[in-house]
Amino acid sequence: MCALLVFTIFSGGTNAVTASAIAQGFETSETNLKPGALMSLKESSPNNVELANQDRVDQLVGVIGENPLITLTDGGQTVQIVTSGVTTTLVSDINGEVKTGDKITASPIEGAGMKATLSNIVVGSAQADLNSVETTSHTVKDADGQEHTVKVGLIPVQVNVTFYAAASDKSSFLPSFLQDFANGVVGKEVSPVRVMIAAIIMLLSFLSIAVLLYASVKSSIISIGRNPLSEVSVRKSLLQIGAITIAILLLALITIYLILST
Repeated sequence: MCALLVFTIFSGGTNAVTASAIAQGFETSETNLKPGALMSLKESSPNNVELANQDRVDQLVGVIGENPLITLTDGGQTVQIVTSGVTTTLVSDINGEVKTGDKITASPIEGAGMKATLSNIVVGSAQADLNSVETTSHTVKDADGQEHTVKVGLIPVQVNVTFYAAASDKSSFLPSFLQDFANGVVGKEVSPVRVMIAAIIMLLSFLSIAVLLYASVKSSIISIGRNPLSEVSVRKSLLQIGAITIAILLLALITIYLILST
């Protein structure tokens, strides 16, 4: 689909943003904005947003909140974008029927989301089926000029912009939770080999720390048992060991992040 449309028809009675939703004000030059529209950051202006679509999926930032929609400050127009929490979101079935739990990403329709079936940046997870709410039908044309009928509606979405690794793209030799965690840490898809290397480094660092702590504690108990007057020096030694373990852990974390992000 290559049609780029802005829908101005929205069903009434939409749910308000929940108390747990977090919104942030961004500048915008867009004028035809409605609650629930997906928004992306402009590459040329980091604090300026525009309606999201597939071409700007990497810049997804969140969903326009309902309370308030637009405020005017310092003569400039700002829009409140929900970046975390549950809020009603404009979603279409252009990429298949949307069910509860489906990941929502930007679609070819400006401002409207769709079901994510491939690994990509997503705005969050659907909290209801699209067929459970009132929808409107629209006709769009694809790149070949073929017309398609698309349903669009507002459903609650748990907003959490992150990278989603589709099941079909996940490596078979890595646990899915490990791959998802690595992708979430760096915000992009990570090679399974890098994830495995990072996991081995973390495991070795934990083993090293465990052995070091066990040996130092055992040695301290033996020293105090043989010479109770050595308690002060033993405490000093334990503090030094503690500092070393923290340094090892920090070094391991930095190394792992560099491996995953490069």
